[in-house]
Amino acid sequence: MKKWIFLCAIAVAVTSCNDRRFTIGGDVADADGQMLYLESLATGRAVVLDSVKLDSKGSFKFTQDAPQYPEFYQLRLNGALVHFAVDSTETLTFSARAADFADGYELTGSDECTKMRIVVDESGKLKRRINELNQAVADKSDRVETLRAEAMQALAEYKEKMLNLVLENPASVTSYYIVFQRINGNAVFDPYDANDRKLIAAVATAFDMRYPESVRAKQLKDMTLAAMVAERAAQQTAQSIEAQSTSYIDVNLYDLRGRKQVLSDYVKKNRVVLLSFTAYQTEYSPAYNMKLAELYKRYKNRGFEIYQISLDTDEQAWKVAADNLPWVCVRDPQSAYSQNASVYNVKTLPTCFVIDKNDGIVKRIEKVNEIEGAIQSRL
Repeated sequence: MKKWIFLCAIAVAVTSCNDRRFTIGGDVADADGQMLYLESLATGRAVVLDSVKLDSKGSFKFTQDAPQYPEFYQLRLNGALVHFAVDSTETLTFSARAADFADGYELTGSDECTKMRIVVDESGKLKRRINELNQAVADKSDRVETLRAEAMQALAEYKEKMLNLVLENPASVTSYYIVFQRINGNAVFDPYDANDRKLIAAVATAFDMRYPESVRAKQLKDMTLAAMVAERAAQQTAQSIEAQSTSYIDVNLYDLRGRKQVLSDYVKKNRVVLLSFTAYQTEYSPAYNMKLAELYKRYKNRGFEIYQISLDTDEQAWKVAADNLPWVCVRDPQSAYSQNASVYNVKTLPTCFVIDKNDGIVKRIEKVNEIEGAIQSRL
């Protein structure tokens, strides 16, 4: 009899361990008749787990199996999303209004969800700064440079705050969430940036140690290693370019009409090509392009061409600025994270390279007044 009771106790214990559940419930005001969805983000895309049609009270309750490893979920109402994480058998309480569902909500019951809300609020502030700058650029406001400086300062402060959150617990779901934050589609922390990669690597290492079998841990590890390999390859290529004047790396980018423009095509057609890395949304750009326009007019008929790569973040602003330029204008959508700029070891803007049809790269130039002499020596 004692043996039977003991075996039953074991069975109950096993069942309890396997029956791990989490619950999120609460209310959404002024959402009568609207559908609220609970979705999993475990596969990298949203998968509906449950849904409810809200009544006049707006009350809801979702209960699901808890994940084996920390995982992300979201509540969705009319396209508005609220992300949250689950790393144990938690009971979360949610409260919001339909009108500002994704911005004015309250979510309690989990320290990690509270920290994730801090990330959401801080990234929202940064996004407003960036959008204000982009609008000023579009409007050709005289406050562009002031707003640019303020946006850069806001970005630095944001990264500092996020670093402090990560250092509290690199293996937390909040740390993972921080790594993959995006603003207007652009990653805030770039694995190809040496400083950003330190933060990403810390999270990757912590996840690999705590959750070695987790898909999230593998994703972080693979991303970090891939960036390190790419950086080493870029450094080797850049060193090769600097050491061998006969080398240049081809570039394939699209112009403002959507046509692919290949650098090597222009090198084959012309005696000299000036490969120019720049950004039109900068204070120096108007004077720089005026100087290039003088050189282009002077030497175009002697076999000279300019292949200019824009690293501007705002595509529309680039199109407006490049519309009337007579040379080849393309834009690298990777902007500050451009691999093209990386392989050419571009550290400052503007930077250009004089490419001779027969001899390849013959000069790297960072001072505008050196361009004409380098061109003349090859024409």
